[in-house]
Amino acid sequence: MISERKIKERNQRKVAIIEGALRVFNDLGIEKTTMDEIAQESGFGKATLYYYFTSKDDVFIHIMEHGWKQLWEGIETKVIENINPRKKFISIIRKMGKIVGDDKVLYGFMFTAPNYINDPSKQPWKVYQERLYAILQSIIEKGIEKKEFVNLNPKLLMKAIGGLFHQLLISNEEELKDNEFEEMLRNFLKPKN
Repeated sequence: MISERKIKERNQRKVAIIEGALRVFNDLGIEKTTMDEIAQESGFGKATLYYYFTSKDDVFIHIMEHGWKQLWEGIETKVIENINPRKKFISIIRKMGKIVGDDKVLYGFMFTAPNYINDPSKQPWKVYQERLYAILQSIIEKGIEKKEFVNLNPKLLMKAIGGLFHQLLISNEEELKDNEFEEMLRNFLKPKN
């Protein structure tokens, strides 16, 4: 049986590898990155890297799955709240903003990563991504039904929200305060009177 100390050490090494990979992917791009560069940036030998990940694709998949899963799990409690669609939507978006803001490197990479792996069977993160989008779209649809949101295409609104997160991630400006973020969402979602 593996001791808790060993499990903790393995997890720390895996995190160090992922952080190193993110730096290299961001600096060189995914296509140009090699396992040697990931190992070097992570501070481990290639053998250690291959112990945890079989390939650069495996590292990429792990990063994407970890990030989307973390985002999904972070909003689960907000999803089941019994509140009106408008409040629920704003609550979820604010929570997502907090999660994304706490790890801008990871989410900046995830939200701008090219479609590097095209095989759907090798995209386990899509389960979390699609759930998240489906939940948000259903909340928007319910909000439109109840006249809490402007009546527009939910997919278009989702793209706009995606653009908002992308801008928050890449912006070098001062952090957007919670009240400014909420006001921006309120104005964007305000139904026509």
